[in-house]
Amino acid sequence: MGHLAGTLRAERPLKGARAPRGRHWTAMGLAFCAIATAGTAGAQGIWDDPAFALYRQAVEAMDRKDYAKASELSGQAIAQQPTHVLAYYLRGQAAMFQSRWDEAAAAFAKAVELYPASFAAQRDLGGAYEQLNRVDDAARAYEAAIALRDQEDLRVRLAFMLLKANQQPRALSQLQALADRGSKTPEVWSTLARVAYEKNDLPGAEKNFTRAAALRDDGRTWFNLGVVRTRLNDLPGALHAFERAAQHGETREPAQKEVAKVREALKGPSTGTAPDRAMPGSTPGQPVPSRRY
Repeated sequence: MGHLAGTLRAERPLKGARAPRGRHWTAMGLAFCAIATAGTAGAQGIWDDPAFALYRQAVEAMDRKDYAKASELSGQAIAQQPTHVLAYYLRGQAAMFQSRWDEAAAAFAKAVELYPASFAAQRDLGGAYEQLNRVDDAARAYEAAIALRDQEDLRVRLAFMLLKANQQPRALSQLQALADRGSKTPEVWSTLARVAYEKNDLPGAEKNFTRAAALRDDGRTWFNLGVVRTRLNDLPGALHAFERAAQHGETREPAQKEVAKVREALKGPSTGTAPDRAMPGSTPGQPVPSRRY
């Protein structure tokens, strides 16, 4: 049973660095402008000075999704005021929207230098470094952001980036931290299940695949759970898992075959208790990889 052989593959749950939400960020920028300029109509305020007037125009360009103009204007604002942290951050976001990752990294790095306690700048610096394949630099930035604000999605991103870079011990440390907090991300549990399976820790694999399946009704996760339960000789549990897998198009055919095998085995005299007996005519193998996202 579980006839698809091969080493289980760890998955990366995110396809790339999260694109910044320019409109939301712009709203915050305009709010700063509104606060700073509140007062007597026509009065000259700091936001009318060149560095801040240019920054305000850059914010408006972001709102129009004119990212090239936003980059140009934020650069001009920086020329007027070299420590303009908001302009550096905006310039980094404009570069991200254009997939200009070197420029984004440089801008976010400067924002972090000027304001190390900025969660957003540390997070987006990590995203830019990740796109540039600078894994160690990205990890440092993500870890700095997590130290400021421990968000699950960011720790998940860090963990799967490290897995992709073959840094399994560091990745597993992050995944275990997520599991200890009751992560709601199914890929956390399915990846921990694969690691347990590769170590022949079948009870651990069963526990983690069960948790993943509870979080998302996924055919491949159910199929994997059926494979593990078969190896544990939990045939009723395996039958339930394969029946659930058979409800999904991508796993319907192989799951139906396994359902037939389990039902046949349940009719036999060895039902339920032989710890080292496989079902007749089948050899336990590796679970299939689960869905990527």
